[in-house]
Amino acid sequence: MLTQGQIAHFRTFGFVVQRGLFSSEEMKAIEHDFDEVMSEERNGEPFTGEKSQTVLWFVEHRSSLTSLAEDDRIYNVVEQIIGPDPLWVLADGNLYVGDTQWHGATYGSPPVLDHVKVVIYPDFLTRDTGCLRVIPGSHLPEYQRDLKALEEQFHDPDKRPFGLAGDEVPAYALESRPGDVIFTSENLWHGSFGGIPGRRMFNMNIYENPSTDEQVRYIRDEHSKTTAMFHPHEAFLNSDRPRIYGMVHRYVEMGLA
Repeated sequence: MLTQGQIAHFRTFGFVVQRGLFSSEEMKAIEHDFDEVMSEERNGEPFTGEKSQTVLWFVEHRSSLTSLAEDDRIYNVVEQIIGPDPLWVLADGNLYVGDTQWHGATYGSPPVLDHVKVVIYPDFLTRDTGCLRVIPGSHLPEYQRDLKALEEQFHDPDKRPFGLAGDEVPAYALESRPGDVIFTSENLWHGSFGGIPGRRMFNMNIYENPSTDEQVRYIRDEHSKTTAMFHPHEAFLNSDRPRIYGMVHRYVEMGLA
């Protein structure tokens, strides 16, 4: 559970880190499942390191990984941040190659729905080996507008908005060890630099329960425009675990599943 100070940290800076949330033994099991799922999606072929690999509906591939979404250490924190009965959106697993240039929200207006992204790195990562870097407070609309120039760099890393290369942009390095869990706003400007090919990461995207007409319309619109996000997997829809099904039952009510 988060303290009031940690909740204020998330609201103000756009992220909070829970150190050592999972034990080394738990992380060994998570790593095993991670590697197995990624390998299966490559049909057992070795990872070449030539390009990144992404697997959508990632935690849905294993009951053991799905259980992370309902684990008190994650679920209760998510509820503290965005309220009760959260809405599941998507999980993905990744093996990254190269730098991830800065990206984040650029629309400069309050989000229709609050959300949280739960990020887990199975490896020890530092500022110089590909850990997540964030620009604190950049999830706030008034700051987002000022950072829009970074979009140029995302599409062309040779661009120098503000006269800076991507790894020179002032930022906070979220160095992490296996077992740490990062809770962040997807609207927060973030990137990664200096990592070796094949650095591992998976995340779970969760939104607040839509309650207003505007929020329901937003979910319907996003569902119609996407093929993965806001499209719950049958592993969740058919689950007999209350928290797991509880995170997707609104899609059924809205006729979207």
